[in-house]
This record gives sequence, C-alpha cells and structure tokens, in this order.
Amino acid sequence: MTATFRIFVVDDDPFVRDVIRGILEPDCVVETFDSVETCAPRLETVKPDMFLLDVRMPGMDGYTFCRQLKDDENFAHIPVTFVSGQDTIDARMKGYDAGGEDFILKPFEVEEVQRKVAIARQIVESRIALETQAKEAQKFSFMVMASMDEAGIVLNFMSQLVAWETERDIATGLLDLLQRYQIEGVVQTRIAGRSMTFSASGENLPLEVSVMNHVSGKDRIFDFRNRSVHNFERVTLMVSKLPLDNPDYCGRLRDNLSIAAKGTESKLQSLEAMELNRRGQEGILATLEYVRGSADSLRQTGKKKHSAARALLLALDERLANEYVHLGLTEHQEHQVSDLVTGVMKQQQDLLDNSEETDRVLHDLSERLGQLTAGLGNKK
Repeated sequence: MTATFRIFVVDDDPFVRDVIRGILEPDCVVETFDSVETCAPRLETVKPDMFLLDVRMPGMDGYTFCRQLKDDENFAHIPVTFVSGQDTIDARMKGYDAGGEDFILKPFEVEEVQRKVAIARQIVESRIALETQAKEAQKFSFMVMASMDEAGIVLNFMSQLVAWETERDIATGLLDLLQRYQIEGVVQTRIAGRSMTFSASGENLPLEVSVMNHVSGKDRIFDFRNRSVHNFERVTLMVSKLPLDNPDYCGRLRDNLSIAAKGTESKLQSLEAMELNRRGQEGILATLEYVRGSADSLRQTGKKKHSAARALLLALDERLANEYVHLGLTEHQEHQVSDLVTGVMKQQQDLLDNSEETDRVLHDLSERLGQLTAGLGNKK
C-alpha cells in the first residue's frame, strides 16, 4: 500500500471541500479543486490514489470526467467515489455506467466518508499486492483461450462447478469464465437469507450491490447497452463489454453464459439445501440435548426427594415408638394409632416405589437420547 494516500476532491462548493479536508487530514493527503478544469493540469504531474467527484459542477460534470479517467489507462485503476445530493437508481446507474466504484449522498456523515475512503484504500492495496499475480493469471488465461474453443470453456467451468462448496468459490469461477471470454461482469449470489456480490474489483462494493439489487428484479434474461443480464432465483450474472460488432459471436456468448448461470443456480440450490439441512439437524441435536439434560435433572431431583421421604418415614416410626410410653394410651389405643400410621407409611412406600419406577424410565430415556444424539452427530 502507498505510504501516503492522496485524494483529489473536485467540488464547486468550498464548504464541502473544507469539510472533506477536515475529515480526512492528516491521515490522507487531500488536494481540492473547484472544477474539473482546474484539476486536469495537476494530473499531468501528480497521480492521486482516489477521486471524490461532485456530480454537478460548472463546466465538465463528474460523470463525464469519470468516463475520461476510466478511458485513460494511466488513471483507469484509480477508485472514483461520487458525491451527490440525488439518491435515485438513475443517478447510481449513471455513476456505475461512468465507471465509478462508490457513491456518497449529501449531506454526509463523518463516519460514512471515512468508511468509503477506507474501502477505496483497500481496493488500492489489493491492486498493488495482486498486480504480479494478475499478470500471471492473464498469461494463463490467454494460454487457455488458445487451447480451448468457446464451448470448451463453459464445459470446463461446469466440470469444476461440481467441486466448489461456497458462494465465493462459485463466483470466482464465474468471473474467471468471463475473463476467458475476455469480457467483464458482476455476480450476485443469494442463498440461505444472505446476498453476496462479487466482481474483479472486490466483494460487496456499495455501487455494484445497488445496481445488482435493481437488475435482479427484472426479466430472466435481458440486454441493455453492451450488457447482458442472466437472472435466476439464487444468482444474477451481469456481463459488460459484449462484442456487439460481432452479432454471431455475441449470440453464442449469451448462450454459453446462460448455460453457466443455470448450472450455477443448480449448484447454489444444492448448497442451500445442505446448509438448511445442517441447520435443522443442529436444531434437533440441541433440542435432544436439552430434553436429555431435563431428564437427568428430574432424576436427580427425584432421588433427593426419595431419600428425604424415606428418612422422614423412618424418623416418624422411631419417634412414635418412643412416644407411646409418655402418651398414656391403652394397649388397644396404641394398636389403633400404630395401624393408622402403618397404613399411611405403606401408602407412602407405594408412592416411593412408583418414584423408583419413574427414575428407571427417566434413566432409560436419558440413555436412549444419548445414543440418538451421538448417532446424529456422526452423520453431520
């Protein structure tokens, strides 16, 4: 990562420029310009690490300036974040079409600006760290393209798809597929209640997420400008830079991408079913463990009450025997009291015998639950 992160802020509002400078300095080097025209000469001598562009300005607007930057190989890789007072899908689509990476809505919070700059900084760091690997991957891609025909590329993708076990693996495979066709794109996966968006620029970039959320609600397959979108329940694939000047090749390309997207949908459906099944099994195991613990707790409580009841009966029997002498009862009265107490004690003993049966049942239940949870645990 660069030792000093330099940001060019282009905005015709001096207050906005001062606020952004105050938020970002001294962690970043901030240079401000009131228009694209005043910024352009500076680019001849200094290349920033990030642009913060106002959308509407006198002279050239932010969208046009961004397109110029992205068309220039010297600046195309520099992250551009738009700063706008318009929060509409049209404004975001314009920013995406211009090549921007992110979007900040006015009025903004200090934390939001810092977070957006941190995201751009991560993009720059990743680009610098992966430049060598990207060059090697490009060489490998060209070698693969030379040795495989169009159908072979998608067949190779489908053969590898079987082994991938995460959304990230699958999305990376799809992006690699696009690279082999020498086109670009964005992949969004949606399984088990979560959504993830991937592109060559990174994961879950806000502007890309916003655009993909929008197009995912459209038709199954549709084209706009030089883009093609393939929508399924669990995956959306949006590709750009289609070779519209070659209609035959473009048609074959759409067919192959549709096959890849459909295969991805089936794989994601399988992964989702496995994950939901695993979650259900974990819930069952947790419930069984709870029931088993409750059964053990009831056993222990029953044993304590059983022992206490026996002790009370013995103490009562002994005390009555000792008290007969002092009560002045006749022999007949003693027999009556003794018979009454003996009857009550027999009833209590029957209840204790039943509690022992309950203890045996709870013990058996605990053992069976233990065997069942062990068996289910081994199947996970």
